[in-house]
Amino acid sequence: MEVRIESMICVWDDAISTMFIEFVNLLTLTTSEGELRKSVKAFAEKHGLDKFFFYGFGSHHFYLHQRHASNPEMVMKNRVLSVHF
Repeated sequence: MEVRIESMICVWDDAISTMFIEFVNLLTLTTSEGELRKSVKAFAEKHGLDKFFFYGFGSHHFYLHQRHASNPEMVMKNRVLSVHF
């Protein structure tokens, strides 16, 4: 498992910084794809990850993009991070 920070985050809400650091910590502790999927799902449900971020899984990676502050339906172009497994 390799966590790659790919671009900066925009902190337009006080909750973003704390949520992002807690999420990165969680990602670095996972050891398998299955554990990563379970951890992301549990974190998202508990902390409302969907409010600020858009995420998903590719065939060999997890990706995270930040949502726009003005229109949460829009997603910023650059990935914030990826996790390769």
